[in-house]
Amino acid sequence: MRLFVAIELPAQVRRELQMVEAELQRRSENGRFVSQRNFHITLHFIGETDRLADAVSAVHECVRGIRPFELHLGNYSSFDRGETRTSIVTVNGDFSELNALYESLQAKMTDYGFKREHRRYTPHITLGRNVVHSDETGEILSRTPLKGAFTVSGITLFESVRGPRGMDYLPLHREKF
Repeated sequence: MRLFVAIELPAQVRRELQMVEAELQRRSENGRFVSQRNFHITLHFIGETDRLADAVSAVHECVRGIRPFELHLGNYSSFDRGETRTSIVTVNGDFSELNALYESLQAKMTDYGFKREHRRYTPHITLGRNVVHSDETGEILSRTPLKGAFTVSGITLFESVRGPRGMDYLPLHREKF
């Protein structure tokens, strides 16, 4: 199974992101867009594993001492990784608590024998991959004010499964704090 750990987003935030994504799709020549039901903030990509119990244990243990915290949507942006352009919405808010959660999760994943993420953590929500649009579209979308604010009070271990409508992210374990 292919696993990852993420912050789930409330319905009203997903709806706001869907409006930005719809405008992005309208203005783009091409791209693979994320379904509204799959919007999330990734904390750790585990990858292919059969060690579900270890992943659940790491998620359970990493939230000790973490308090609920506030995040809100930032701006539309994009980045290139090799040949691929990824369209995202940035996240702002209580980064001290978010980074504490991220570091705790990294430590527990390592304790359980999973690979640690070594790149700098940049929280974001992916809207699409391989998106082709004009510079003007990027500028217009980056100036679009986003209001979505939410309290983070838990994390979720997901399984990524290919379904008839593309990828589906199935929640396997939720851990509150």
